[in-house]
Amino acid sequence: MNTVLAELGKKLADRWMGAVLLPGLLFVAAAVCGVLLGHGSALDRTYLSDELARAGTRLAGRPAAIALTVTGTLLAATVSGLAVQALAFAVRRMRVSRRPLRLARWRRERARAATGRTGPERYLPARITGIGDRFRLVDERVDAQYGLSAALAWPRLWLLLPETTRPVISAAYSRYQSSSETTAWGLLAGVLGLFWWPALPVAVALGLVGRHRGRSSGAAVADLVEAAVDIHQRQLAEALGVDLPHGRITPAEGLQINGMLNKRA
Repeated sequence: MNTVLAELGKKLADRWMGAVLLPGLLFVAAAVCGVLLGHGSALDRTYLSDELARAGTRLAGRPAAIALTVTGTLLAATVSGLAVQALAFAVRRMRVSRRPLRLARWRRERARAATGRTGPERYLPARITGIGDRFRLVDERVDAQYGLSAALAWPRLWLLLPETTRPVISAAYSRYQSSSETTAWGLLAGVLGLFWWPALPVAVALGLVGRHRGRSSGAAVADLVEAAVDIHQRQLAEALGVDLPHGRITPAEGLQINGMLNKRA
């Protein structure tokens, strides 16, 4: 048990260093530069070196002040990293949030009026982002094919997946999480850009990279989840004791499984 706890602590420490502390220290350094330089002398390296030299002179020979400065820097970096984690969670929630139906219809009608096109209704996305809509379509496709609720079935199916499959899905989801963290750092850099304009192009670049990576990694996660359901749905039925007369889950068995997993609520 001690070995397991030590290994777990090491992994958590490595993740804290890589995902929170190091990016936080970089942001704190950029924030210090922004506060010292401002918009007027945003790229004045001479002025920045002079200011840092004066700060170093004030700290020279004062161990207590140096310790407080280091502690404050580490604390600020940690707070920045934790703030990004919270922002990243908000970004992921926003990606899958519902699109206001009235706004979506207004945009569609405006596009049709501008092009003068008539005919069949275009597909109306139900989520704000393409990533969220891709996740929603997984649930609808699984329901249409098997009558299963992906939200109910996935936690149980995850426990049945072989050890060779889980790391692939976990790695894809880690990339998806990382993309939201990139977007969150872009938002934080945008706030810094209000006081120091060089942070603005960095914020735009981070936002574009996070958006691109989010699309690709989100699509990969959705495809892998759907593929796992396609390949392993019979294992789920067998584990729950549901007979499959057709050799696979049909909407009739899917409805039965949904009732079992939902505790017939």
